[in-house]
Amino acid sequence: MGEAFADMLPYTVGLIVSPFPVVAVIALLISANGRAKALLFETTWLIMSWVVLVVLIMLLGAVGATGHDRPIWVAWLALVIGVLLLAMAFAGIRRAAHRRQGKAPEVPRWIAAMDTMTTPKIIGVAGLLTVANPVNLASLAGGALAVAHEPLPLGRRLILAAVFVVIGSIGVLAPYATALSAGGDRRLQRMRGWLVQHNGALTLLLILVFALLFLAKGLRALLS
Repeated sequence: MGEAFADMLPYTVGLIVSPFPVVAVIALLISANGRAKALLFETTWLIMSWVVLVVLIMLLGAVGATGHDRPIWVAWLALVIGVLLLAMAFAGIRRAAHRRQGKAPEVPRWIAAMDTMTTPKIIGVAGLLTVANPVNLASLAGGALAVAHEPLPLGRRLILAAVFVVIGSIGVLAPYATALSAGGDRRLQRMRGWLVQHNGALTLLLILVFALLFLAKGLRALLS
């Protein structure tokens, strides 16, 4: 169990640093009744992340990808994920290179609309950011592959999945803690501005890092 936990830890970085969920929480916090809305978003995000991770772990177990003697296709799957992420990273870099110098980054429409969203829409956005964000999905897929490496009983896998998500939740919980401190609103505004300005570069960096992680995992399994 300890080895599986150690293998999972690097993939928590994607959940911690992924900018979009953090920006969404900040946008909610600075809106009317923001703390309640942010808490709803964070709770949904945590539950959805745990559910998706558990589903991925179950799927890997169902197709016989658990244990130390895993089938060779698991290594190829890691390589394919790594190549796809690498292609996404290079495509993003090309788009950034062609973007006009000095052009201010545009705030996504869904972020601008966060302060007017109803409860169902907040839950929907939180769920969508869990499954449609490539950084989040790469993190959860990496965590699932790490757990599948060890032949553990179901209960321990569920515990590892919960620990993984709790550690990965540091990023989305940090703005809430900031809001509770003195001068929190000003700091949240600065955090939001910085993340909106640099979310593209940060996302590309994370995608590139995860591409290398998956490529290394796949190559190590093929060559061992």
